[in-house]
Amino acid sequence: MERLRNEDFARPATIGGGDWSAKDLVGHLTSWEEHALEALKAWRRGEPAPIQRALRVHGLNGVNADAVVADRERSAATVHRRFDDIHRRLVAEIRSLPQVTWNAPPTARSRRSLGHVVGGIVGGPDAPFTHASAHLPHLRAYVESVRDPGPAAPGGPGTPGPGG
Repeated sequence: MERLRNEDFARPATIGGGDWSAKDLVGHLTSWEEHALEALKAWRRGEPAPIQRALRVHGLNGVNADAVVADRERSAATVHRRFDDIHRRLVAEIRSLPQVTWNAPPTARSRRSLGHVVGGIVGGPDAPFTHASAHLPHLRAYVESVRDPGPAAPGGPGTPGPGG
């Protein structure tokens, strides 16, 4: 993503042969990590994960479409920052969980471990915790197709973070 200028990052219909831009894809990935964070919070309160209801009501395509629409008005820099922030928070939350919690079901009705369920929320078609990896070939193909991405706009994709 860092090799893309903001206009390339936001250019529609460039990812996977569909309507999405790289920005849409990053927003999509962020939304699923955010769903995982919200699920962890809900389970701590003894409640079902909000994503479960959203999937029942809107279906997978509806949930994905809602996430893309929510990010359309955000700047490329904001989408990129949200991705970094949500990912950092999810990793920190997972690392903070005791092993016994990770291995236990998140609710009384669940038969699978919390780790398995969280892995499913951010999972890909082949394995838990592989959602981003599942989309990576499409993103790589697009980045490679942009011949001379040039310097990125300040504060957006392509701008090095702290420490370079």
